[in-house]
Amino acid sequence: MTYDDTATGAANEELATRLASDRQNWKEKISNLVSLLKNMNNLSECQVTMLSYRQILLDKITDFKTTKQKRQAAYDRYYKIKYREYSIDYDVKLTSGEKVAFIKADLSNLRTQMEMLQSHIDYYQECMKTCDNLAFAIRNRIRLDDEQQ
Repeated sequence: MTYDDTATGAANEELATRLASDRQNWKEKISNLVSLLKNMNNLSECQVTMLSYRQILLDKITDFKTTKQKRQAAYDRYYKIKYREYSIDYDVKLTSGEKVAFIKADLSNLRTQMEMLQSHIDYYQECMKTCDNLAFAIRNRIRLDDEQQ
């Protein structure tokens, strides 16, 4: 089993592009939901859509966590392989700290992937919090409307 750093670097660029596009998509969805709060006639649509988005986000978080765990397992396997390589097959005797530094450099693209995935998981969780806050905003909007009547 070998680790192709060049392919992983290209994969990181593609992943970054896909994640940026997804963030933009969710930014627009959430903004549209917020704009629905302006009109009382749209509150039921807003509430249904918000609940739907919340479930979609929950599913996406689960998928991303699974993907991140798979990347972590791959990282751990490659780390072990690289450690053996630098301990046994490398021409120069390295200290433990040097081995760790070399391995971290070798696997930096994979580590970057895991960090991007975690960042996106955090983004989804913040979107879920926004949806939860929208539920309170809807309730408060209804209460205000009832008080004004």
